[in-house]
Amino acid sequence: MAIAHFVKQEEVYPLAKKHFEIEKARILKSFPDAIVEFVGSSSIPGALTLGDLDIQVRVARDKFDEVVAKLKEFYHVNRPERWEEGLALLHWKDHPEIPMSIVVTVIDSPNDNYHKERDLFKNNPHLLEKYNNLKRGFEGKSVEDYKAAKRKLFGPHGEVKSWK
Repeated sequence: MAIAHFVKQEEVYPLAKKHFEIEKARILKSFPDAIVEFVGSSSIPGALTLGDLDIQVRVARDKFDEVVAKLKEFYHVNRPERWEEGLALLHWKDHPEIPMSIVVTVIDSPNDNYHKERDLFKNNPHLLEKYNNLKRGFEGKSVEDYKAAKRKLFGPHGEVKSWK
């Protein structure tokens, strides 16, 4: 069982930003029309984070399958049971410097929210503090339990829905 340990965003930002730029260049080399976003708590000043890097790759609907197939050459399939039309989850958890997750979404699809969530937290200190408090409550506990609670916060009836 993986245990949750959170650190301040400022502690991981330089490393996360460096590897975001590396991965962004790799993705854009193959798909120059993709929109590659640095998302997740490591991108949000003042956030607590698990210390990983989250990347959103936003693509046109007609490019989605091609992009996912190509990205599978670089990254591992992640949580295939959560994949939906226009949403694919990939990862590189065993990266030598920083674990990373990559989410591929179709632009303007129902799952194209990750960049909006980032901006919502950046612009709403009260909501960010609520999210940080949720994380504090899971410090030293199961990562899976934390992620389940996080999905409730972000889910269709959760508080983080202002982008819709």
